Amino acid sequence: MRKNVLINLGILLLSLTLAACGSAGTNSASPANVQASSENKADIRTYKHTFGETQIPVKPEKVVTLQYASQMLSVGVKPIGAASHLLENTGAEFQGIEDVGSLEAINYEKILSLAPDLIIAGDIDQDVYDKLSKIAPTVAVPWMDYDLFGHVKVIGEILNRQQEAVAWQAKFDEEIRAAKEKIIGKIGAGKTVAIYRVDAKEFYVYGARNMGFTLYKALGLTPPPAIQKEIEKDPSFWAAPISLEVLPDYAADYVFVTLFQQEEAKSRFNEIRSSALWKSLPAVINNHVYEINMDTWLGYTPHDIELQMQEAVKLLTQTP
Repeated sequence: MRKNVLINLGILLLSLTLAACGSAGTNSASPANVQASSENKADIRTYKHTFGETQIPVKPEKVVTLQYASQMLSVGVKPIGAASHLLENTGAEFQGIEDVGSLEAINYEKILSLAPDLIIAGDIDQDVYDKLSKIAPTVAVPWMDYDLFGHVKVIGEILNRQQEAVAWQAKFDEEIRAAKEKIIGKIGAGKTVAIYRVDAKEFYVYGARNMGFTLYKALGLTPPPAIQKEIEKDPSFWAAPISLEVLPDYAADYVFVTLFQQEEAKSRFNEIRSSALWKSLPAVINNHVYEINMDTWLGYTPHDIELQMQEAVKLLTQTP
């Protein structure tokens, strides 16, 4: 019996020793786990946006965007995937970006296969945001909350490329200065410029957004007084339909005209051009009317605006 007691006591002591060793092993690993956790936390940050707060990588590298491909490229980050309409640009920078579907038919499976560490969207609904957030951290940047420069700045902030955004702004400002110098050198200061859009049933005048941004905000050209009043009331004033009877109120020294849906609008524009009202406009009298392509001029990204400025310089400095 004494022998059995000693054996049992020995087994108990051995068990306690092994348990102590196991406990010591666990405790020795704990600091490493805490450090790894801290490192992971150091790699993410909180970003506030339309749908609340989202934990995003400190410096995202694999990014899918549904709206801001040009702005991303402007700060030195190439998206791994982008919405279809963003890939209509045929420039070399856009080559190799995967198509993740249209805004109306987002290819969630494609986005999932790309394994992004961040998704940047524009104006999306809550259900779309919820689906995207299940794939990767998602932030939404409302399109109308910023102008062209603001778009680049906020994308720079999201991607932690603020210095790159500042560098882009400086380079763009220099391009604007050079373009404006060429234009003013040709047409002179104080000349007014108007933008008209002819539809099959409507006639629009443009403000400081989209087509107007390039001429009025970027190049600093002067809109007709009636347009200037609208811009002063709303700096993001886009466009408004007018009746032809009041067209003289929107007359200018130089006029840019674009046709919406070319074939449908062409016959109407021919009618307008044959009218006495149109022929009395200063720009028409002086042969300062330029037809522009809507696909080129309606874009509102850094790459679009650069092309528009180049065309504006070409048109306004050419010899009639």
